[in-house]
Amino acid sequence: MQRWTLPCLIATASLLWAQPQPYVAVPDADSIVAALKTIDPNILKYFPRWRICEPNLMIQLHQTFLLLGYPEAQLDMQRILVTAAPTRRRNTEYEILLIECGTAKMTSSEIEANIRGLATFLADPQRRYCYEDIPPTVPPTPAQAEAIINFTMPTTVGHAIGVSVFEQSLKLGRSGFWLRANTGADPIGYPFWSAGIARVFLQRPLIQNIDETTQKAIPHLLDIQFGMGYRITGGLDPNFLGGLIPVRKLNLSSGGQLVAGADFYFPFHPQLGTHVHAEIPLKGIDPSSSIDPTTYAILPLAPDRDPLRTSDPDIDPDRVVPLLRSTGQWTLFYNWWSNPERPTHFLRVDVGISYAEITEAALLRRNTTTVSLTREGVEGLRTYKPQELGDWLYVRFEYRNQSSFPFGVSLQYSNQILLGRAYVPIVGRWLYVEAKYATPLRPVRLFETRNFFVLSPLLRIAL
Repeated sequence: MQRWTLPCLIATASLLWAQPQPYVAVPDADSIVAALKTIDPNILKYFPRWRICEPNLMIQLHQTFLLLGYPEAQLDMQRILVTAAPTRRRNTEYEILLIECGTAKMTSSEIEANIRGLATFLADPQRRYCYEDIPPTVPPTPAQAEAIINFTMPTTVGHAIGVSVFEQSLKLGRSGFWLRANTGADPIGYPFWSAGIARVFLQRPLIQNIDETTQKAIPHLLDIQFGMGYRITGGLDPNFLGGLIPVRKLNLSSGGQLVAGADFYFPFHPQLGTHVHAEIPLKGIDPSSSIDPTTYAILPLAPDRDPLRTSDPDIDPDRVVPLLRSTGQWTLFYNWWSNPERPTHFLRVDVGISYAEITEAALLRRNTTTVSLTREGVEGLRTYKPQELGDWLYVRFEYRNQSSFPFGVSLQYSNQILLGRAYVPIVGRWLYVEAKYATPLRPVRLFETRNFFVLSPLLRIAL
């Protein structure tokens, strides 16, 4: 019987092996790629994630996706996200897991095969390019990383430079310090050189906002500004730029201005806050100080005004020099953005009071070379100060759309002057065009222009 045992076992095994095997589905290549490109959102939010905002890098990555055959309809250069593997070791590069451009996604294997050099640059732990971290506590949506960022003065980058004819700004690292220089007196309705003043000041944050829901948009609860204002000597040539910009009719007197201000966001509700700003002259109108009359706007009296009355024969009775003196504002403001899950629309409203003082001075000529300004012993000179509710009232609305095409508009009523501002992108997020328009809603004063319009390119570089 034993001699049949081995043959029987072999036969039985052969029969079993010959039976049809159960069918096992083998995934095709498309499903494998789809699985590799999918990361559970509940896990994804705990990985280091950031949005690329460096213009050259955005263009380079967008072109890379195109060259690798990704459909252009899926790509969005303004929404490039990087997901990396978390690491506890300091000064160790990230491991890039995923790069998203719009809805297109490039996995780590594709990154390794196609853009290894670029991935090494992205993975640098110091990340020497413009980026915006996405908090792990809040699962991001396509617009989350762009929530209520001021594109002209971004708070989420290390260094930033903004240059236009209206303002030049420099962000000094992640400390939040800004060095700013601007021209004009927008808060009282006189943009660009129409006010005769420019200023340089430092903006410094003092109190950090610890509220996670508003920290990205409002990183600090208190910002102070401190600096100096100085006199503009140009803007008097009516043929400058073919007369496209109205000539200057207002002056800042010699001696300069002290500039100080603060923005305070209430800790119990950071969207709400108060703003105060003041500019005070450091020197009075001194007839003993000579001036260069070619740098001042000297205006003839209006036909309906009588000549100035004075007993001094060296005083010009038919012309005056308008001088900007003290100005200031105090307002309450509120920041509001739409659906926190997609905060692409941002609105800020300011309501308060505004003060502006403008004084006329007479032209005093002791000889052909010595000219000064005076108010002593001269009748008929005017001083313009707030006298009615319309003079005191300050209201400002600002709207920013912060989708892939960021633009902003604002409308302000102050000093009974309507001032509008708008900016739109021209190239990416680094070149904009900015426009300002001002018109008085009351009878035009001697030193004002009925319609003051000026246009400027705005260059923004973030590092």
